[in-house]
Order: sequence, then structure tokens, then C-alpha cells
Amino acid sequence: MKILTGLAVAGALLLATTSAHAQEYKWRVATFDGETGSYWNNFLVPFVDLVEQLTAGRMKLEPLPGGTLGNIFKIYEQVDDGLVEMAMMPPAFLGTKDPINAMILGFPTGLGVDSMVPWLYYGGGEEILKAHRADKMGMHSFVLGAGPSEFFAHSHIKIQSVDDLANVKYRTLGNWAAIVKEYFQASPTTVPGPEIYGMLEKRGLDMTEYSTPGENIKLGYQEVAPYIIYPGIHAGAWAFEGVVLLDKWNELPKDIQQAIETAARLTTYEGMNRFIISDLDAMAKLQGGNNEFIRLSDDFVARSREAARDWAKKVAEDAAANGNPYPKQAIESIIAFQEKWQANAKYMVVDHRD
Repeated sequence: MKILTGLAVAGALLLATTSAHAQEYKWRVATFDGETGSYWNNFLVPFVDLVEQLTAGRMKLEPLPGGTLGNIFKIYEQVDDGLVEMAMMPPAFLGTKDPINAMILGFPTGLGVDSMVPWLYYGGGEEILKAHRADKMGMHSFVLGAGPSEFFAHSHIKIQSVDDLANVKYRTLGNWAAIVKEYFQASPTTVPGPEIYGMLEKRGLDMTEYSTPGENIKLGYQEVAPYIIYPGIHAGAWAFEGVVLLDKWNELPKDIQQAIETAARLTTYEGMNRFIISDLDAMAKLQGGNNEFIRLSDDFVARSREAARDWAKKVAEDAAANGNPYPKQAIESIIAFQEKWQANAKYMVVDHRD
């Protein structure tokens, strides 16, 4: 298995290069999540610990909770400005000005829990991400954490067809916000996580998406909105990235670079499974509670996929015409991999059936 092979290589490099006089590196890592959050505890803390272990303490990373250095939507700029050496973030926080950020690590109606990680590591996804970040942002990037499907929404309104989205005050962001506004006349709004509960409770929002069942149940959205809508086609699966300025990355010894990327792969695999276990426990509690679960219809999913792909192809073509080929590479790769997966994965045994 490639992940374990990478770990073995990192271990061999570690033994070969560690000495009493080896250079030590101390970096700070910014993120958007707080110390009690699932992203912090499932991704960032295990990653930091693994990096220190794999480098025998030569590389020490100090994680900074969201907001430590200011606006969580400006963390990429904090790396660029040298305020921190590294960040762990979802690309969606960069918005849709460059559409690669609205596709590469999570795309509406795109890859699912089963196919996301294989595409990232063996289907070309991480390669496109790395090429874009180096070329357009002067950064080195690597996948750092992946997660399963979110809830589509906690809602005050029954959403049963795409027509029901018209004029609905829907907390969402990035690609999905653009799609539901343009194609289904919804009224999307970006609301920071800490403000969602109060706005949903006071009906400042009709509905909200935020995260997976295990995270949402801790935030209590089920207490203030009666309906839970699934599946989360806007985020069937998703991933985060780690970013470092390219010049800073190239200063590191090769064995430490190897250890960081190996730690990121292990974190991605383990974090996905931690999320799934937490989500299963949350679903058991929620399904025994007072909320009504509403499943999106096949027609809703099909029309959403058509709209999402149409939106992506248009913005990708515009980007390519302006000298940015990466969004087009990304969406073409995602669609091709998804269609190959769906056409050929019928032999697989899965434990879920609607």
C-alpha cells in the first residue's frame, strides 16, 4: 500500500539523517477551526503529532486556532505575507474568483465518499492542485484531510424539488452558492460558523448547510430547525489542503518534505474514518429524535448535477481563455473519474442501501 510504503521510506530517511546536530525547524500552522472542533482534532492535531514523530522532533509545528491572527477568510494571505509558515484550509475559503478553488477539493454532485480519495491520490487530483498552487500562487500544496458527506441542510422548510429553493435564505458558500443562485433562484448568504445557530433560530436563515452529522449535532442545529435534508449533494465528499510558500518549502531537507507529505496522507486516511464513525453515532441519535428526515428526490439530484456541471464548464472555459488552464483540467478529470467509477463499481459490496 502506497501510504505505508511512504511511511517506511520516511522512517528510513529519518534514521539515515537524524543526528545530534541536525537542523531543527519550528513553524506555525494557521487554520479556521477552534480547539474543540472536529477539523482541529481529526486533522490538524494528528498531522502535527505525526510530523514531529516522523522527523524525530526536527520539525515542530505549532497549530494556531482560528482567529488567532485575524479573519479566518484571510489565512492564505497570512501565509503569503509570512505571518505563518503553513496553513490547513478548505480552498472554498478563497471564493470563486479563481474557479479551481470551487472544484478541486469538493464539487457539488461530484465525487463521493468512496471515490474522492482514490481520485486525489491516484486519479490526478492532487497533481492538478500542486501544479496550480505552484504556478498561480507560488505555494506548495498537499492534501491534508478528507471527509464524508455533509447534510444538505437543517431547515425550516421542506425542500422536495429544486423549485422549492426559489427565494430561500440559504446559508452556503463557494460553488454551491453560485449554482443555487444562478440556476434555482435561491438567496444564498455566507455566514460564519459561530453565527449560524442564532440566525437559524431567529429565522434569519430558512436553512443552512455546514458540515457532517457528527459536527452539526454538536452545534445544535437540530434543536432550532425541524427538518434534516439529505444526502449532502453539495458536498458528497471534501478535502482540505496544507499550503506553504514554495520558496519556504524548497528550503526544507528532502527527508522532512517526505515526512510532511507522508504525515498528510496518513492524516487524510485516518481523519476520513474518524469522521465517518462520529457521523454514524450522530445519525443514530438524530434518527431517534424529533426531527423529520427528508431525502432529496432523484430528479433533484439529476437537475442539480446538470446545473453544477454546466456552471463548472462555463467558468472553466472562461478561465482557460484568460490563461488559467487548471479549472478546466480539474472539472474534466472529476467528471471522467466519476463516470468511470459509476460505470464500473457495481461489483463492489456496500453496506448502505436507501
